[in-house]
Amino acid sequence: MKTISAVLLWLIPLLLVTPARGQQSPFSKQLWAQLSDKSKLKKLHYPKSVIRYYARIGFQPAWIKNNKDSRQIWEAMMLLDCVLQYGLAHADYHPKELTYEQLPEMIKAPEKVSEGYKARFDLLLTDALITLINHLHYGKLNPAYSRANIENLEKINGFDACDELTHANNAADFTTAILSVQPKSIAYLHLQRYMKLIKGQYVGDCYEVPELEVRKIAINMERLRWWEFNEKKTHKRKAPYLTCEIIEGLPVFHKDILKLDKALEAAMYTAGKRIPTSRKKPSVLPKIHIKKD
Repeated sequence: MKTISAVLLWLIPLLLVTPARGQQSPFSKQLWAQLSDKSKLKKLHYPKSVIRYYARIGFQPAWIKNNKDSRQIWEAMMLLDCVLQYGLAHADYHPKELTYEQLPEMIKAPEKVSEGYKARFDLLLTDALITLINHLHYGKLNPAYSRANIENLEKINGFDACDELTHANNAADFTTAILSVQPKSIAYLHLQRYMKLIKGQYVGDCYEVPELEVRKIAINMERLRWWEFNEKKTHKRKAPYLTCEIIEGLPVFHKDILKLDKALEAAMYTAGKRIPTSRKKPSVLPKIHIKKD
């Protein structure tokens, strides 16, 4: 609750630079009403980032636009449908609210859908995409860059999810622009390509990969996200601790010598629960180390 109150206090200065209530569109009024509602604000993963993003576009719709400008909203929704291919989970991106049920009507006949519903959908899609960008870049459970750190610092080593989302919105290829925030290491690219095969193409071909294998690949992708961006600030980079690599197109599994996989897997796949960040509660994440050269 303290965090939400802090966000609301942080929001107040923005009210001073926005149009007067009488000049706001019905959508903007609904948007402000929801951003000022604690119960709705606390459901956002990155509330400060979401507010900053809407401030950039004058608190106008980011996605719910006319039929001619609907390409990106479809691309955004399809990208969220495919997060398993990047070792991530649907549950982290508002799947219950971001459905296709009323999407065609919101685009083709927006007058038939309430402004409140459109504003909520727009807000949640923005939050889902900012969350996805941060997860693809830093990792979902990065011990060095927690969600609170990312929110408060805004830019870390020149990276800001709001900047990336703005860039993607102006890019010719929205999906490619979003995915470009991922690590560039060969080890990560090989794991990601293999994950895309087993959670995309192979699914259609009725080729089933054991869930334990999928999870092993996902947690090593997570480690490589931490490694690439956490190690940038060090003079001598250490080798990442990996228990799975793709060699000649096939996964090779290594023994978990440090016995860290079980803890990270539990943290990543605990459905419906967030990892505690309080110092009073034990955390398995800081104990995850990397091998020396």
